[in-house]
Amino acid sequence: MKFTCDRSALVDKLAILARGVSTRSALPVLSGILLQAAEGRLNLFSTDMELSLKATMATEAERDGEIVVPARLFTDVVRNLSGDRVVVEAGEAAVKVTAGRAEFSLNAWSASDFPQTSTFDTSGGFGMSREPFVETLNKVGRAASRDETRPILTGVLMTILGDTLKMVATDSYRLAVKETKLEKSLETEVQAIVPVKALTEVARLASSMGEGEIEVAIGENQALFKLTDPTGDVWVASRLIDGQFPNYKQLLPDSFDHEVTLARDEFMGVARRVSLLAQKNAPLRLSFAAGKLTMRALTQDVGQAEESVDVDFAGDEAFEIGFNPAYLIDGIDAIAGAEVLLRFTSPLRPGLISGKSGEHGGEFVYLIMPIRLSN
Repeated sequence: MKFTCDRSALVDKLAILARGVSTRSALPVLSGILLQAAEGRLNLFSTDMELSLKATMATEAERDGEIVVPARLFTDVVRNLSGDRVVVEAGEAAVKVTAGRAEFSLNAWSASDFPQTSTFDTSGGFGMSREPFVETLNKVGRAASRDETRPILTGVLMTILGDTLKMVATDSYRLAVKETKLEKSLETEVQAIVPVKALTEVARLASSMGEGEIEVAIGENQALFKLTDPTGDVWVASRLIDGQFPNYKQLLPDSFDHEVTLARDEFMGVARRVSLLAQKNAPLRLSFAAGKLTMRALTQDVGQAEESVDVDFAGDEAFEIGFNPAYLIDGIDAIAGAEVLLRFTSPLRPGLISGKSGEHGGEFVYLIMPIRLSN
């Protein structure tokens, strides 16, 4: 294998592939990137056996072939070379990198040792604009668990029914649900639990690549996402999570005793300021009285904070409820509109955060479990 390509473009593709390289595997080849030159294109692959990435770019190939290069070292070498063009030539167990008067020879692995975990075939899938996909995931993904001991909660439940995509995530302390309309309807229902790690990677790439479409294909045991770019396409493949996702619909209350509307930015500002004193797992206390919301935080041996805002609260009795500060702020941050609607039943029942208009009605809701308060 021998090819010549644009050095900056190769660095960009290697940076994308680095996200799929394994850093903890017992298989050394998984710390590498597979380079595959064929028909005037360079295909690059990486995988950690859970998440797999593929990228393509234009190249001038003198000889087709393939080899696995050490990801970090190869990237560092190419990045630090001078000049606009780089030549890569592979032998049996080494790869030579040349640019200008600089020449490097790196030990490499045979391509036959590299596991292919996906066919990267999106036929039979559907397409949607990148912006709504990123927006939906940014709202929902924050509620997914990062605790690997409960793998089912580290995934996002994706359901496509007709022209509606719904994403749901929960870590058992909060729940986020977001619906998004698709440009085209699907004839069959699709449902899968996709690791939030993979979806976050897709959203990150989509944001960096600008406007365009995402092609999505959900198979029996994998989810595949393709992003098209003028410099070369990128695929992200992920294994699906097996198991039964929690019945989130039964967690959403049918009615509430208290409903309060607040200006989003003001509410966010107060919550962030007061939560500075909610340290060491201390809750953020929300106390509602006639026409006023007071937020308080107290941490022993640190200090306390309090701030009030005017609200339209007409309850006969004062009402106080406590939340994890970070979870509450995440919920407020996910609201896109100018107003936030808070709904409560009791200090020991979940609270619901949604948009005042447009976002409510099932499009986006954020349920948060309260923290039992002590006097």
